[in-house]
Amino acid sequence: MHDLSDTILIQKIRDGCEKAFREMYDRYHVQMFFIAKKYLKDSNLAEDAVQDIFVKVWEKRQELEHVHSVNSYLFTMVRNHVLNMLRDRKSEVISISAVKEENLPAKNPTEENLQYSEYETVFRKGVKELSGRKREVFELRTLKGLTNSEVAEHLQIHVRTVKTHYYNSSKFIRTYLKNHAGLLLLLLAYLKLFS
Repeated sequence: MHDLSDTILIQKIRDGCEKAFREMYDRYHVQMFFIAKKYLKDSNLAEDAVQDIFVKVWEKRQELEHVHSVNSYLFTMVRNHVLNMLRDRKSEVISISAVKEENLPAKNPTEENLQYSEYETVFRKGVKELSGRKREVFELRTLKGLTNSEVAEHLQIHVRTVKTHYYNSSKFIRTYLKNHAGLLLLLLAYLKLFS
């Protein structure tokens, strides 16, 4: 399924194909997580955001008829979802501002930051293990957010080469995270409930 175009992938998802849905998840979840984390500054909230988005995509798959670019569609969803989460959090902060601090449960930002830091460290180690060109493609796509065409132009290689490198590097990173971080297993288990 990794060589399916966005149009065919969307059509298969609309038809209820779980493998196509899993392929879309595999292609985009890492990028979405890092974008959500960048704005939410919280790895747990970023994980929740990505899970919520994929659940929503599956539940509303019949409404994907006019989606031509999966990448654009998902990243628009990330942006909107994150903005809603930030708005909701702002409302919560305002509504609890009168509550005395001693009545609030103790937070442990150190533990949360440590968990994200550990995950990010494992992720970075995995990226470093990619071969030179695959690493360049993966970093430009995932960390810089460039499209396949933009990466191809930047590196002066064919778009198909970019797609192949990105697919192979994403597959390697997923396996690496599975073996070293365990976070991916949690996300996949959650998604399995809705597939």
